[in-house]
Formats: sequence, C-alpha cells, structure tokens
Amino acid sequence: MNIIYMNKEYINNIIYNSGDVFLPERVKYLLGIDLIGNSKKTFYVSGWSIVHFISGMIFGYIYLYLNKDINLYYYKMFILHTFWELWQALIGMSKPYKLTGRSNSIDTLLDTVFFMLGAYIIRIFLHPKLTKVG
Repeated sequence: MNIIYMNKEYINNIIYNSGDVFLPERVKYLLGIDLIGNSKKTFYVSGWSIVHFISGMIFGYIYLYLNKDINLYYYKMFILHTFWELWQALIGMSKPYKLTGRSNSIDTLLDTVFFMLGAYIIRIFLHPKLTKVG
C-alpha cells in the first residue's frame, strides 16, 4: 500500500512540475521576480513573461518551418497557448492573484499577450510580406 501511495505521489509531483517545465527551484524563483509593476497589486511583467515571449517565438518558428497553413497561424498559436494555460489551471499551476488567492486572469492574459507577441515577431522575420493578422 505504501508503494502505491509513493508512486501516486511521485506521479502527482511529475504532473505538477510539468507546469514549470521541470525547472529547478532557483530558476523558478528568478523568473518570478517582477521586472515591471507589482504582482501584489495588478499589472506586472516578470521573468515568466519573457519565457512566454520566447516560447511564442520558438513555437511560431517550428510552425512556420514545417510550412503549416500560414492563414491560420495566429489562430493556431492562440489555441496552442490556451491549451497550455488550461493545463496549468488543471494541474493547479495557475498563479493566484496575490490579493485574493484566486486565479489571476491578468496573469493568464499577459502570458497570452507575450506568447502571441513572440509568435508575431517571428512571423515578421520569416514572412515579412505576411504581417497582417489572420
């Protein structure tokens, strides 16, 4: 019985840590530092914002490199990031708003904006004539 419980706890830890892509605690701490604004109030930008921006560039590059349908590029990037945010909420990794302790829609919105900005910029560099949305 203890082995089953230990295995279940181990699996739960793996699932939970997948929300931070298995980063070491020190790195997670550094990424959580507010660069602009204050996460204890409302608007803020942290190291995680940079991670979302770079992720948007990486996934955008992969999508464009594989020559997928360019007309649905922004839509599919948005859906991809939405699934990631839903996964984080499902496993309990959504950052709570520090004043209320509830889910922080501002954090989710800013994460999405930074991801999409990264996807937009990589599209401009790889397809400069195709910069219109859609």
